[in-house]
Amino acid sequence: METYGWFFIILIFCISSNIIYHGKLTSLRERRLYPRPRIDFLSKYKAIFPKDSPYFGLTYQSLYGRPRSDFLDKGFEQKLEDWRVYFPELMTSLNKFNQRKQNTDFTLNTFSNSRVVIVDKRTEYKTGDILNARIDAYNWKENKSSFGGDYFVARLIYGNNTLYPDGIAGIVTDHRNGTYSIRVPLLIPGEARLEVKLMIPLEGIAELIRCTSLRKLLGTKYIGTFQTKESTECNIDLSFTNLTADEICDYSNPRNQEPWFCVKPPSGKCSKIINLILNRTQPSVYDFANEICNETLLQQLGCSRFIKGSGSKINVRPGDQKPALPLCSTSLNGITPTRPNGYFVNGMWKSTFCKNNLKSFAEAASCFHNKDIYFLGDSTSRQYYYFFAKMIGMEPVYQEDGKETPFGRGWNQPRTFRSGSTQMYFRGHGTPMQNSGPLNDKPYVSDMLDEISPGENEVVVIFNLGLHMLYFEPSFFIHRMRGIKDAMLRLNQRRANVRVIFRSQRVLDTNTKRNNGWLVYRYGVLTREIFKDIKNLFYFDLWDLSSVWPLNHFHPRQEHLEQEALYLCNFICNEKRV
Repeated sequence: METYGWFFIILIFCISSNIIYHGKLTSLRERRLYPRPRIDFLSKYKAIFPKDSPYFGLTYQSLYGRPRSDFLDKGFEQKLEDWRVYFPELMTSLNKFNQRKQNTDFTLNTFSNSRVVIVDKRTEYKTGDILNARIDAYNWKENKSSFGGDYFVARLIYGNNTLYPDGIAGIVTDHRNGTYSIRVPLLIPGEARLEVKLMIPLEGIAELIRCTSLRKLLGTKYIGTFQTKESTECNIDLSFTNLTADEICDYSNPRNQEPWFCVKPPSGKCSKIINLILNRTQPSVYDFANEICNETLLQQLGCSRFIKGSGSKINVRPGDQKPALPLCSTSLNGITPTRPNGYFVNGMWKSTFCKNNLKSFAEAASCFHNKDIYFLGDSTSRQYYYFFAKMIGMEPVYQEDGKETPFGRGWNQPRTFRSGSTQMYFRGHGTPMQNSGPLNDKPYVSDMLDEISPGENEVVVIFNLGLHMLYFEPSFFIHRMRGIKDAMLRLNQRRANVRVIFRSQRVLDTNTKRNNGWLVYRYGVLTREIFKDIKNLFYFDLWDLSSVWPLNHFHPRQEHLEQEALYLCNFICNEKRV
């Protein structure tokens, strides 16, 4: 009997241990931790640069372009997430659409017959009221759409300035039955008109998902040139090809496990990549089984066009006073959106959830003293870098004469400004980047964050990435962003005076062949989800601002930059002014 007693004790212990183990395993899976950097065998590749150097923080730049075999490191298995789990309602709509599409005559072209109506039409409204409207989506046969999924953008605008009007974004809610509601708080008196655009119907979204289902930009190819003077095709993934493992060189980064592969050159040697270019004119020979985005179809679907009923006018008279708001600060987080989060009045952007009271850049200049400011990402981050440097009156620590540097030439090479106690840095992001040059000038954001060491200055990191990855399958973007998140957590352990600001994607209202507004929206949703539990990350949301002042180019004009930069200064500066 005593033996059986010990048996049951051991059995219970084993069961309990198993439950605990699986509980921990589940917890780890839920956290989806990004792999820790491999630093034990990489010290010989480190290069230390002084703080005012254009190359400061690029300690591991000599790793870039080296084959994994240089590090005697085994391959790794990437754990990729399915981006579709973050869009459950859209996936339901797409499933219904695909079932109906089995009939080849069926289409969901909602442009020509969809219409918007104001639900509570009145002779006059007052500020403080809510304007409610409804979109009814119909297909080309005048049949009511039954499962939603179309992407609309709405705005209420005042006056005749078509480029930079006063106004506010409308919040569009998809009820997944062919009906969409629009809600607009009325904050500005005067005569206004409600404008509604169908940015892309569900059928177009299905096409964009199809042609971005590979971890590469279809119809293009990257060409890597090696130390052997040979050149072959490269990309973040070659598994979709018929190449064998022996025909591929693995250049994936050993610190953060970011993938990069090249076709093995004729010499059979996987030597260091010394230059990389994106070729848009000669599609990859490995794309033969995959069709690029059908831009003609996307245009025929009526993308980025006003629907019937758009332009309806209303009159708004002065009414209730606006409630008092706290000063804008990054402690407000911004991950949970207040929608709409602002409006334009008298040509100036005003927040709806905080008081952005800075009226000029001169008021903001002093708050940048004793700060190290990092602008990380693509050319839109570089725009911010130069704009802020000009605003503060900073000078480059080296002559920007366009001459060849160890990192090549071009906008994406690293840059540093300095003025007294303030340092400002611009660094591009890692591959894939669509600009030519060596991999050294494409540092990973996670590497940059890992190189920020303890110090007295406050650190402000302003970053954005995604535009160079729009036409890639999003699991790669998720992997990259989770790596950045993990680097942020490591930085928080080393240094207390750090604030990280993610500059959101903007609404792209393109009438060109590259209709990618929904792809930008997709990355915005993913970013919010990934960073939602980081306390010192502020999500600087420009979605509603760019809904009122639409963009038809990736790079905003000067007028946009001035509004965005002054608005951002409120969040950077008010921590000291409260």
